[in-house]
Amino acid sequence: SNRDARQRWIADISHELRTPVTVLRGELEAIADGVRVFDQEQLVSLQAEVRRLEKFIDDLYQLSLADIGGLRYEFAEVDVSAVLRRLLEQRRRRLQDTGLRLTAKLGSSCHFKGDRERLVQLFTNLLENSIAYTDSPGEIRVSSSVQGASVEVLIEDSAPGVSKESYSRLFDPLYRAEESRSRRTAGAGLGLAICHAVIEGHAGTIQASASELGGLALCVRFPGMESGEAG
Repeated sequence: SNRDARQRWIADISHELRTPVTVLRGELEAIADGVRVFDQEQLVSLQAEVRRLEKFIDDLYQLSLADIGGLRYEFAEVDVSAVLRRLLEQRRRRLQDTGLRLTAKLGSSCHFKGDRERLVQLFTNLLENSIAYTDSPGEIRVSSSVQGASVEVLIEDSAPGVSKESYSRLFDPLYRAEESRSRRTAGAGLGLAICHAVIEGHAGTIQASASELGGLALCVRFPGMESGEAG
């Protein structure tokens, strides 16, 4: 079983690396043969493929660190609502430009022990996933609250959705649902796997389900701060 899983993993990685390399080689050969003129448009296209390749390699590195326990965390009291508020404000204009409406309900006292930089990485990935896979016009809804002994963050989006069969596999490396949310962007299916690793590093959980808006809902829960730790 381990051998089969390793072989599938190598095959999937090879497939993901082959695509941008093939595109780069094709464009460079066309320029070298004089079929295409090397202008600003070609330069931008080549840079885009290099960035795609660079991101994939970086994501693989992040996952490999998580697998061997190499992701470093510096835990301190974090206000998750403040982290989300800043990230949402940074993306508000872009959401408007893409025809997506943003609604946010961020609660107070949503504090817990976490690594701020890792949490920024986590929520950036989750928000970018919703932005990339939500039809325009559409809606993204973000909320944070204290639920019992946990701090809960809920990110929902409108159509398209994901089948129930895919919920448990969304956080597997290189997995893509064979649906309308599958390959709309150049992502390699590693973003949610990295999210899962960061959440586990915070002793938290993430659960996928159907959103009331018609798309996907991702619920993240972290252990809250005990009363003696507050302040």
